[in-house]
Amino acid sequence: MDTETPPEAISTRQRILQISLELMSQRGVDGTSMRDLASACNLNVASLYHYFPSKRELLEAVLGESGMLPIKARRPQPEDDDPFLALLVNVLRSMFDVESFIRLMVGEAMRYEETARAVGVDLFSSFETAIEDWITKNRPDLAGIAGAAAVSRLLTGVVVGLFVQHAAGVIDLEGDDLDALILARARETVQILQVVSAAGTPST
Repeated sequence: MDTETPPEAISTRQRILQISLELMSQRGVDGTSMRDLASACNLNVASLYHYFPSKRELLEAVLGESGMLPIKARRPQPEDDDPFLALLVNVLRSMFDVESFIRLMVGEAMRYEETARAVGVDLFSSFETAIEDWITKNRPDLAGIAGAAAVSRLLTGVVVGLFVQHAAGVIDLEGDDLDALILARARETVQILQVVSAAGTPST
């Protein structure tokens, strides 16, 4: 039996995600009901729930398919000669690619919007786990110093800190300048951790 998803279903799903991103960015997660989304998509509510059984699942899909994943496929870049540098640059670029939605998520979470906070917890947990797994597999020298989980938390802090600085206007750069900043900050982080690694495991 053919179990492939019909093209029209894929098209409808993508349309739902795009409209959801636009509405949630304008109104917030809590201010956008599933009924609102169904109406904007020219669907009845039952049809919307067929694609996404809950607002949380819809929000997770919007995040995932907007590129907000810890490590995603991309075209080769000059920094790819250093896999660790490439990892950091890729993560930072992924965040800035969906900047408006990340701003929304942060704002909603700070206002204690339940769905956004729950998804945020899951997102950061999966983010840190993915980085931790990468460190364990590819940089055992760093994992041996303080543990891969600690390194992952440190890198998460660097990524979030740079994003918050930019969002707050502390760093006011756009386009190529922002790309250059991302590469520069990623290089600084790699260099610092290289020094830590060369120093070896601290004695207890």
